[in-house]
Amino acid sequence: MIIRGREFTASDIALINKTISDNPTSSRRKLSLLVSEKLNWRQANGNLKDRACRDVLLRLSNKNLIKLPKGKYELNKQSISITSINFIQPLSDLVGTVSDFEPPLFKVVQNASERQLWNYIVENYHYKGCKITVGRHLKYLIYIANQLIGCFAFADSVLKLTARDQWIGWTQAEREANLHLIINNVRFLILPWVKVKNLASKLLSLSARIVPSDWLYYYNFRPLMLETFVETRRFTGASYKAANWIYLGQTKGKGRSGMNYYYHGIIKDIYIYPLINRSSLRRTLRMIP
Repeated sequence: MIIRGREFTASDIALINKTISDNPTSSRRKLSLLVSEKLNWRQANGNLKDRACRDVLLRLSNKNLIKLPKGKYELNKQSISITSINFIQPLSDLVGTVSDFEPPLFKVVQNASERQLWNYIVENYHYKGCKITVGRHLKYLIYIANQLIGCFAFADSVLKLTARDQWIGWTQAEREANLHLIINNVRFLILPWVKVKNLASKLLSLSARIVPSDWLYYYNFRPLMLETFVETRRFTGASYKAANWIYLGQTKGKGRSGMNYYYHGIIKDIYIYPLINRSSLRRTLRMIP
């Protein structure tokens, strides 16, 4: 059978079952790493395709071809423990225009105290709260003149997105080979007392220059495109438009939990930001190594 662009033979499935039986205490994530390594299933950059392998293991399990250990959590119920910290809101608002201040500083979240701070402000000031970020990701704290003004997070792109996939024009096999070259802006927060005109679009423009290089440093490949979703019931997407992101259309109000899709009714606008020439982008994303 073919799953995620790769053929899985009877011997492959037997190898997977043996790997599971030989590692009875391993988590699903650990098993996906072990299996992808044994199958030598790798991305174009040489990294193991463990994320795709997790998907395959779930599908094989749903077909009763393998038996996975019980998952530790449901993907749509991922909460995170928020540590109470000594965070003091400024007594006065930060007001002005972008030109009134020095350039914003993007600080990659690296240590425990920075993670606690990021988690705290997202949980308390972002409407979606703080959830576990699965897979590759980078989180940022943003400062102006040593004052915290907000944060960003970028992570692996969504598996299937009709408007994006049609815009690229790739096949399923091409998507499987190159999906890692797209990353998703999963969180963007400007703290409520920061009232600086044009700041949001400025930060989005800066992120398009800063994040790809950081991603290359941490994950050994440079993304070629950014994507994001904007809830239409809350936001107009004006900042993304001002930063030259491309509007592709709207979602269908569906979400994903594991291998299952469900209707939640929340419509989101879809935006992308190519990091290279559009024709080169489409050509590269449609190549299979």
